[in-house]
Amino acid sequence: MSYYIAMPLLLLAALCEVAVAPMFRVSGLQPNLVLVMLTAWMITRGQSEAFVLIPIGGFLLGLVDGAPLGTAIIAMAPLALLQDVRGSQLREGGLALAIIFIVIMTVVYHLVYLMMFTLRGESASWLQAMTRVVIPTVLINAVTLVPCYWVFSLFSQDLRRPGYA
Repeated sequence: MSYYIAMPLLLLAALCEVAVAPMFRVSGLQPNLVLVMLTAWMITRGQSEAFVLIPIGGFLLGLVDGAPLGTAIIAMAPLALLQDVRGSQLREGGLALAIIFIVIMTVVYHLVYLMMFTLRGESASWLQAMTRVVIPTVLINAVTLVPCYWVFSLFSQDLRRPGYA
């Protein structure tokens, strides 16, 4: 897989997140497909590719999600910072690290959106948002991450061979 595959996948994920996923909501909530895809990509393919894809994914999602332009890019930016927590060998953590990252990023992602809507005067109670939206979405994103991670890791076997440069 390369950028030629990742960019159309990001566009497809962004479009599915706003057009298809709402038809399959669980308790009124849906996974953040672009966030899940970028997290799985970063863990399986490495942060150097993810650093290029994170702003692209945020921009594409920002174009289609109806929120103020730039909100999605700002909300996804901390994903790039998570690699510092683990260092440069992200693939060593595997699925457990991916789940930890998606939990952290889902909370951060929604907090950024809550902050943006509060600044615009459109926010409700943060406590209600955390209990009714953020925590259940964390679970939905974690469940959605597992198959995405497996597919990406299946196609990333070449990066695990010794001597791969």
